[in-house]
Amino acid sequence: MRLLKEMQEQERFSQTESGIIQYIMEHPREIPDLSIRDLSERTYTSPAAIFRLCQKLKLKGYTEFKIKLISEMARVNPGEGRIVRRPITDKDRPDDVIRKMAALEIEAIEETRNEIDLTQLERVADWLDEAKNIDFYAFDANYCIAQLAAYNLWQIKKHPVVSFAMNSQLAQALNSDKEHVAIILSRSGENRRLIAIAKILKKRGVKTILFTVKKGSTLSHFADEFMYVANTADYLDMGGFIFSAGVKYYLDTLFGLLLARHYDEMTAFYDSFEDVLGRMDDPHRLW
Repeated sequence: MRLLKEMQEQERFSQTESGIIQYIMEHPREIPDLSIRDLSERTYTSPAAIFRLCQKLKLKGYTEFKIKLISEMARVNPGEGRIVRRPITDKDRPDDVIRKMAALEIEAIEETRNEIDLTQLERVADWLDEAKNIDFYAFDANYCIAQLAAYNLWQIKKHPVVSFAMNSQLAQALNSDKEHVAIILSRSGENRRLIAIAKILKKRGVKTILFTVKKGSTLSHFADEFMYVANTADYLDMGGFIFSAGVKYYLDTLFGLLLARHYDEMTAFYDSFEDVLGRMDDPHRLW
């Protein structure tokens, strides 16, 4: 929750800016419907002062500030009623949707990035680098993310396994050993099928990496590494979209780390790969 944390750092702000922040935190339900001029009138300041505050918070302007505040406040109080309107509504024009979806994806990546522990990230990269097999456990939309990640891992000569059916994933877990590393993707951290699989993996001594939103979730008790991913509560709050963007960013980053480690080897591999493709595309070229 980077924005809310920064707003609480009172020593960073002038008396005027602190007054604006105080009003926002005391009246969060009003903010989605307030223009910059409305907010300036209620805080007895000027639109320019609010714009400067947004810039100090490293945002381009008041619109971006509202989008980030709406999303973060929703995650802080998911069970206390809706304090903000949906990020996408029937009142949005196509250009509004384009802008908002870009802002939400950027926010998801930024929030996830700010929570990354570099030491943990490098440790997880070591596990993936040393593993005989990298097994993914995920369902529904997360399964699609796992497929993309597996494709990238194949490109750097790793051995990922992604199974669609529950029975296949269960068999995959039962056949795992300490030479495997497991990656579990679960937004809620409470999927009963994944919990059953995680218990098996724990018993078999398989290193398990969990990507989810809540460290205290049931799944987190069976994982060796918990990787926080940005999220928001409900489907119509774009929660699934935000989580997917954060997970994909994390997995892409791990791919990038492994690629950097084996860059020279992969350069030679791709030369061979491109040569084979060229032979396949040219019917007159002899093997």
